[in-house]
Amino acid sequence: MSTHEYKHYTETTRRGIRGEAYFECLIVQNAIPHRIARHNDLGVDFLCEWVVGDQPTGILFAAQVKSTTTETVQSTHQEVSRLNGLNSYTLAGAQTIDERTLSYWKGLGLPAFLFVVVEDVISNRLSCYYKRYTPLLDGYADEDDKSPTTKFYLVNRESSFLAFADTEKGVGGFARDLVIDYARLSYSKGHIVQLTPKKLRFWPFPVQNDADTVKYFGELIERYQVTIKDTCEWTAEVLRQIGNGGGG
Repeated sequence: MSTHEYKHYTETTRRGIRGEAYFECLIVQNAIPHRIARHNDLGVDFLCEWVVGDQPTGILFAAQVKSTTTETVQSTHQEVSRLNGLNSYTLAGAQTIDERTLSYWKGLGLPAFLFVVVEDVISNRLSCYYKRYTPLLDGYADEDDKSPTTKFYLVNRESSFLAFADTEKGVGGFARDLVIDYARLSYSKGHIVQLTPKKLRFWPFPVQNDADTVKYFGELIERYQVTIKDTCEWTAEVLRQIGNGGGG
């Protein structure tokens, strides 16, 4: 049988498998990665649940993983983010997420992140960057959010995942963006989710006080105050009807 009659195990396929395996190895210390079978992949490669030690937190997020090389994607350092404390980059040549995938992510209602694993063609070293896509899901994206090449954050140091920018204090890093995006999507749906450091068992922000105090993000609540108000009024009406013997 001639070789052209066989299916080919291409370098692109190898690179994709290697990139997903590398992401899984990185994230496994901080999240439970549930891999989506390729034939069921509609735009999400992993559904991940954040963990603290051996305890799941209930915070889920969607991850799509793209694998490439320095021949295709070139990274340029921009700055250290004042928000998450990570190094931000522009990735020239990074792929655009299509509208159908964005629509699917909107339907999931979970924080969504694109992870790009870049292999250096000279050293074979792997670097992992992520971009937040939650701003495109709730309708409050700026120009950098909309650009497929800007506002990426380097999230690995060798084989370690930068869950926190300051590991000693447990602040910043990917964990900071995850909590913000989790709250942001909840607020956008009209729900002020109750977040307490004690319940979550982590709090990736500089201000640390009473672990039982419910935390919220006032600037984001103000953005969605109309939706939140409508939800509260509707909830009060439902409770009133139930109290009067009504039902649905």
